[in-house]
Amino acid sequence: MGGRSEKFANWAKFLLTNKQVLSAAQTLLISSTVVVGVIAIYKTLYPLEWAGFKPDSNKSVTTKETINSKDGKIIKLTETTEQFQSGKTFWDWLGLAGTLAIPIVLFQFQCREQRRSEERAALEREIAATHLREEALENYITRMSELLLDKQLKILTAEERDTVLDVARARTLSVLRRLERDGERKGSVIRFLIDVELANELNLGGANLGGVNLVRANLKTVKLAGANLKNANLSDANLESANLRAVKLAGANLKDANLKAAKLEGSFFDEETILPDGSKYQSLDQLAKFTNPDITS
Repeated sequence: MGGRSEKFANWAKFLLTNKQVLSAAQTLLISSTVVVGVIAIYKTLYPLEWAGFKPDSNKSVTTKETINSKDGKIIKLTETTEQFQSGKTFWDWLGLAGTLAIPIVLFQFQCREQRRSEERAALEREIAATHLREEALENYITRMSELLLDKQLKILTAEERDTVLDVARARTLSVLRRLERDGERKGSVIRFLIDVELANELNLGGANLGGVNLVRANLKTVKLAGANLKNANLSDANLESANLRAVKLAGANLKDANLKAAKLEGSFFDEETILPDGSKYQSLDQLAKFTNPDITS
């Protein structure tokens, strides 16, 4: 008994792990069920003449009465007539079912093709949007590089420098708006500013940096007051002395981030915000130990 149970268990395990065999078994089972069902229906309907399932021939019996001319008695004459009338066969009904099924199949095919067309169109739109975002990023970096090379900030007067920084700020805010939900490319913009040593000089207050990826970025003393950093990944980033007043940090990841002396007055957090120690935000009282780590608890 134990041997049979073990064999059955091994067989069941083989079916479950071999998807092709399982699929073939399911197909065979469904096909067998359909065939048995059709035969049962045919056997049930065959005796019912109203369903069209009946013998091909049809006999009719006619009785006539006539008077015998010899003795005047009434004679009954029975006349049997057999007429050939083809009954409905299984294939007739199958043909009818096929005729009725054609519009349904065509409708399903049309719906399926429409879904595929919509999916292809959505994919093409996404690809086109990705190309546009990449082009916007490349154009931004090219134009900013030309601006910095042409103006040479280090030798400009204070007034000229401010003018160049205003242009750089306008271009930066513009490209961030165009990149919208593309956190990776928005992160590339900020990292470019870090590389050219402009990150802490430009005032990016109010910038749309939602979802930005700035893991391990050096954002010391950056000016981001009023910026949108919702769902931003700032883990292990250096935000020392950064101006983060009134910044939206809902859902942001600040794990292992350096918030020493960061200005967080009026900033918005929620229960999904991850603080530097890995805990979830609960109240403003938690922030003091990160912005002023020298205080005693």
